[in-house]
Amino acid sequence: MANTVYDVTTWTGTPYIDPHTDIGAVINQIIANIKANQTTQTTRPGAVIYIPPGHYNLLTRVVIDVSFLQIKGSGHGFLSEAIRDGSSTGSWTETLPGASHIQVMNTDGNLEAFLVSRTGDPNVVGRLNSIEFKDFCLDGVTDSKPYLPGNSKIGISVQSDNDSVRIEGMGFVYLAHAIIIKGADAPNITNNFIAECGNCIELTGASQVAKITNNFLISAWAGYSIYAENAEGPLITGNSILWAANITMNNCNRVTISSNKLLSNFPSMIALLGTCTENLISANHFRRVYGDGTSTRFDDLFGLVHLEGSNNTVTGNMFSFNVPAANITPAGANPTIVLVKSGDGNYLATNNIVSNVPTMVVLDASTTATRIIYSAKSGQFNPYTTNYSFIATP
Repeated sequence: MANTVYDVTTWTGTPYIDPHTDIGAVINQIIANIKANQTTQTTRPGAVIYIPPGHYNLLTRVVIDVSFLQIKGSGHGFLSEAIRDGSSTGSWTETLPGASHIQVMNTDGNLEAFLVSRTGDPNVVGRLNSIEFKDFCLDGVTDSKPYLPGNSKIGISVQSDNDSVRIEGMGFVYLAHAIIIKGADAPNITNNFIAECGNCIELTGASQVAKITNNFLISAWAGYSIYAENAEGPLITGNSILWAANITMNNCNRVTISSNKLLSNFPSMIALLGTCTENLISANHFRRVYGDGTSTRFDDLFGLVHLEGSNNTVTGNMFSFNVPAANITPAGANPTIVLVKSGDGNYLATNNIVSNVPTMVVLDASTTATRIIYSAKSGQFNPYTTNYSFIATP
C-alpha cells in the first residue's frame, strides 16, 4: 500500500529541499508523490502531511489539487505581532510564534501560501473533497501591517468547487486575507485564532451550510471579520470578534448569527446587504466603544445592525454603546443601533439597548410591515414610514 503519512522533516524528495528553507516546495513534492501512488478512482485513501513544531519558511506556494488531504501541525502557536512590534522586546522570553510556525515569504511571486485548485469542469474532474488544515500557524511576516498598502498576502485560498473543507485550530497573523473559500459546500471553520489580518474569513462566489464557530477573529478597520456573498444557510455562532468586528452578508439567505461576542471600535457590526431574506440575528452581545483607528467606511448612522432585505429577525440581543459624544460621526448625531434600510416584514423583538448617549432604531422610508416589539423606547424610535407596528420598551 502506498505511503499515506508524510513528515516534512523526514521527506527526502528529489531534489532534496530543507523544509525549514522552503516548506512550500517540500509539500508540493509530497503532493506529487501522493498523486503518483494513488492512480485509480477507487484507491484514493488520501494522505496526512505532518508539520512538527519548528520555524519553517514558505518561499513557494503550495498547490493542492487532490482530495482527502490533511495538513496538520502540533499547535497554532499564535503570538500577537502587533503587540510585539509596538513593544520593547529585549527582555521577552520568545519573540516569534511557536509550535508549527510557517513564515509566508512568497518569493515565487504568488500571493497565497496554500492554493486549493483543480483545473477543469468540476462536473467532469470532480470536486475537491475533505481537505483539512489543522493546528499550525501561518505568519505573514511583513513590515507592512495587513490593512496598509503593500501587504497582499493570503493564507489559504480555495478556488475550486469543494465539499467539506475543514480549517481547525489554526493561527493566522499579519495576512491581508487569512481564509478565502469559493464555491463551498459545508465548509467547517472552527477553533481558529485569526488576528491582525486585513480580512479573516471570506466565502466568495456562493456557499451552502457553512459553519463558522468558536473562533477568535481580530480584523483591521478596513476589512471584514466574516464576509459571505450569495450564501445559503451559514451558521455563525460562538465567535469572539474584536476591533473591527464586522460580519457582512451580501445577498445571503437563511443565515443564523447567534451567541457571538462582538467588540468594536467602529460602526457596523452585522450588515445584511443587497437582498437578504429570512436571516436570524439572535442572542449576540454587541459592545461599541471608542478606541484607536479611524473608519472611513461607515459613520454612526449606518447602524450597529444594518438590514437590507425582507423577513429577517433580530431578537434577544444586547447592545452596549459607550462612545464619547465628541467622537460620534457625523458630529451631533444620535447613533443608530439598528437600521432597517429596506425590505418587507422584518421583525425586531426583545432587544436591550444600554448607551451613554441617545441612540435610535430607524426605519427607512422604503420599508414596509416592520414589526418592533420591546426593542426601543418611544424616544429611541425614528420611522420614516407609517407602514410598521411598534410596541415600545416600557
